[in-house]
Amino acid sequence: MKMKEGGSPSGLVFAAGVCSESVGLEELEVRRYAISLLYEFFKQRGRDLKVPDYRRMLTRIFNHIHNYIAEKWSEQGLELDLAVAIATTTTVYAARSGRGELFLFHEGEARAVFREGGDHAALLGSDRGEEMEVVVEEARLQSGDIAVLCDPVVTEVIGPRDVTLILRRASDPAKASLFLSAIAERKGAEAPLTALIWAVPNYQGAAILTGETPPAKPPETDELKTAAIDEDEAPADIAKKQWLSKWRRRKE
Repeated sequence: MKMKEGGSPSGLVFAAGVCSESVGLEELEVRRYAISLLYEFFKQRGRDLKVPDYRRMLTRIFNHIHNYIAEKWSEQGLELDLAVAIATTTTVYAARSGRGELFLFHEGEARAVFREGGDHAALLGSDRGEEMEVVVEEARLQSGDIAVLCDPVVTEVIGPRDVTLILRRASDPAKASLFLSAIAERKGAEAPLTALIWAVPNYQGAAILTGETPPAKPPETDELKTAAIDEDEAPADIAKKQWLSKWRRRKE
């Protein structure tokens, strides 16, 4: 998601997220809750966010999703792996649960941002009743850099060397996505697989989304005001709107 122009000069200009594909209706509900909450949060706040610590902000968001999953689906033991990247004009901040990865291609070489801090992170919804130790990394951005955010299916077979070779051959995100998809499948990745590729500083990009059914578009809302909630509304939507409303009222 590219943020609207304007807002704070130090505010966010881009946000992206990927998660593993669901295998059932309840797993799909977990993923839709997390992705729609992130979508609406960054759509509504975007460049207007005035947060002194984006790492702490991502930690709080991940812990909210973690606690909601642990509370609502405790008996089913459902968990979520999720990777999110947000960017200002100078820095990318990334958080993950699970084995997603953010690759950053800079001056002809790609590196794995998350793997520098460990091989994987606990899944959201695991360790019930405990606060998550969210893995959050950051990296400086320069014009010409290319970022690649991948789900675990892709990162099982794709590493920094692969990303380096792909982006040296095709720096255009659309072409790079075709190479990435083909190489991942050739190396044994089974659909569905997801990766997002975008360039700095225009934040134009492309995505590979293979073998997936199109996700439901997050519902449009009017600034998410603290209005009365329809009794027939889904519990997940109610929880999401309550959290978003609390964040709006919170002094940052």
